[in-house]
Amino acid sequence: MITAQSTIVTSLDRSVQLRLLEQAREVCRQSPLVRPRTPNGMPMRVRVTAAGDLGWVGDGAYRYSATDSRGRPWPKMPLEWRHIAELAAGVYPWDSAILNFFDGDASLGWHRDKSERDQSLPIVTISLGDAASWAIRADESSQITRCKLSSGDVTLLYGEVRNYLHTIERVIAEPLLSPMKARGRVSITLRVAG
Repeated sequence: MITAQSTIVTSLDRSVQLRLLEQAREVCRQSPLVRPRTPNGMPMRVRVTAAGDLGWVGDGAYRYSATDSRGRPWPKMPLEWRHIAELAAGVYPWDSAILNFFDGDASLGWHRDKSERDQSLPIVTISLGDAASWAIRADESSQITRCKLSSGDVTLLYGEVRNYLHTIERVIAEPLLSPMKARGRVSITLRVAG
């Protein structure tokens, strides 16, 4: 059985984290964070934007779009993000980088990433800021495996675990380890969406 621990592939040093955080801020300046809605109309607890050819939108339906909520193309995906994804998972036509911003009290419910056209392709996530309790399981009746994702951790969902259920249960304050000046967590999730 593959555990959540085995999907952490590397940890980035502080100078890289600071650079990635500035790149994420630039993406947010070009396409501001929005709070998506679930299919039942409820607002999600995270705020989201994206970079690349496609971005994920939650406007009552979960889907990818070539434009943001203002109808503008998403910002260009920073090359360093693509490079990190390639080191973690290999060379793929990475076309979407979703940025999730978690306030200090935010969480993300159990879900499978299934809006992508080919759900066998890997998903790479870069964690920045406060830590998070991450949990993963094969299905609703399976045993839950948990681990802490710290700033700089790079995780990989691929192969057997690509379609596992997973969640961010809570954000864990780590002000001494965070490259951010305020509470919160940023995840940059690279994938092949189209």
